Amino acid sequence: MKMYFLAVLFFIAESISAQTVAKMPDSIRHIVDEYNGVITSSSRPSVNKASYIVDSDQVIKDKLIKLALKNDAITAADANITIAEINRKKANSSFLSSISIGGNVNEFVVDNSPQANFFPKYNLNVGIPLDIVARSKQEKHVADQNIIITNAQKELLKKNIKARVLILYATYKEKKHQVELQRIANEDDATGYENAQKDFKDEVISLEQLNKMYRGMILQKAVLVEKERDFDIATIQLEELIGVPVQSVLQ
Repeated sequence: MKMYFLAVLFFIAESISAQTVAKMPDSIRHIVDEYNGVITSSSRPSVNKASYIVDSDQVIKDKLIKLALKNDAITAADANITIAEINRKKANSSFLSSISIGGNVNEFVVDNSPQANFFPKYNLNVGIPLDIVARSKQEKHVADQNIIITNAQKELLKKNIKARVLILYATYKEKKHQVELQRIANEDDATGYENAQKDFKDEVISLEQLNKMYRGMILQKAVLVEKERDFDIATIQLEELIGVPVQSVLQ
């Protein structure tokens, strides 16, 4: 009888457990299954590693721009902003230079004359221009506008420098790639000319054909020299703007 009673209890417990699992949310069931080993590491969704790859070319551009913004033109722009701010502070007290104050002692007082009793002992005068308020307001407004202008000039200069950096860097990469491709082409021409010399010895090709290949190889060497010159110019222009060797940034 006891065994029958235990069997019934076991059956009821399993039924309740099954219902609980069926009502379990998918997110919770996923965690439980992974804990129990139902989901393995191979069945987990893969992470897109490409999304974590840093764009190295963009990093180089940012470094070049940061270096270029340290040049003398930006320093001069900062100095102009400082001067404009100083002039704004001077405009706050410029009205003081328009006020004149004067005074003197009555001559009768100095001479101890009896007439001194009929005149003031001291004379004091203050001169204030009638347009002092308007003039001071205009000077402050001009100083404020100069600050706006100098800041705008600096921002425009920064934009121009950034654009120039990106253009020069794109030119640098283009010229470098052209040199690399031309060197590969020259290596192929040199190999082809060596094979042509063997073919000429074996009387497979004529002397005219051999000379034609030689002239073509020399012409491509001249093209390489021109491309190397263009690459050197592009490097110099970029380094002039950033102030350091390009290779130090690329490394």
